[in-house]
Amino acid sequence: MAKGLDVGTSFIVLASDSLEPISYTSDDKAEFISYKDFRDAFYVIKPTTPVATKMIEKGLQGKVFVKDDGAFILIGQDAIDKAIERNESAKRPMYRGVVSPKEKEAKRVLAFILKEVTGKATEPDEKLVFCVPAQPVDQADEDFDVGYHEDVVKAVLAEQGYAARSVNEAEALCYSELANDDYTGIGLSWGAGMVNVCVMLNGEPTVLFSTTKSGDWIDRMAAVATGEEDSVVQAEKEQGDFTIGEANENPVLAAVGAYYERLIDYTTKQLTAALLGHKALPKFKEPLLITFAGGTTAAKGFLSMFEKKLAENNFPLPIKEVRHANDPLHAVARGCLIAAKIL
Repeated sequence: MAKGLDVGTSFIVLASDSLEPISYTSDDKAEFISYKDFRDAFYVIKPTTPVATKMIEKGLQGKVFVKDDGAFILIGQDAIDKAIERNESAKRPMYRGVVSPKEKEAKRVLAFILKEVTGKATEPDEKLVFCVPAQPVDQADEDFDVGYHEDVVKAVLAEQGYAARSVNEAEALCYSELANDDYTGIGLSWGAGMVNVCVMLNGEPTVLFSTTKSGDWIDRMAAVATGEEDSVVQAEKEQGDFTIGEANENPVLAAVGAYYERLIDYTTKQLTAALLGHKALPKFKEPLLITFAGGTTAAKGFLSMFEKKLAENNFPLPIKEVRHANDPLHAVARGCLIAAKIL
């Protein structure tokens, strides 16, 4: 059995075959794929006394955590919930799509999450394809090391018995969403840490790059503007009711909406600049489909604002359609599964 794994900055998502139809595509075809989601987050609690250590451990029963040198490291959604309770922000083992150089526990926490999500391989050298980001075009960052990140993930998956290979994140999105378009078009995966872009021609990725602002940037800027913690802004963003481009009485959601518009404007400008005169860009005969996915795209009004900013920023290619993925949270994992099956 093959598997696909979206190793995201905010979520780790596993896609695998199911015996029963789990969902349906936009044209009502049954999808025999099951998904397992896990929040990519952790929060450290350091007890001050032996009594507190015992009591905290009792209080954390039923939550996902590991003990480390007297401290408790909550993992997943439990980490975010606990951070919000304490008016603080949860940490991430990943930063902008790769293992975070900012957190000393990052590698170990990511390994725990990957093992929790994938489990052991069900057969020798079971095929698993996971996604990795592309190099950013808008920042020269020495901390951004895709090679090291890829090696870390492969090593963990090898321990679980998988024969793992990587694929670019936006390339996986194209595999998932462009089957009815001869695998020709542009895919944008808007994750928490980055926006990954793939220009594909008949199944061949011809241009791959990323930009360094996405959902986390919205949270950070809205937190600065309102004086709230990033985790609080993230929770408000995911649970609140707002529409990009419209006024909102909630100050946090008003800030989130404003920075969403700035993010989409920034990304479309970077997209236009990166494609203009690119030597590897094909000479397309027909107008292109642009498909997009990722948790950042879940906000109401995203599609219309994206189309508006593409036009305002003079996108250099003719567009046939701009389409939201049918299942934006799972589309990349689905594309990784498709690639694993081909292998």
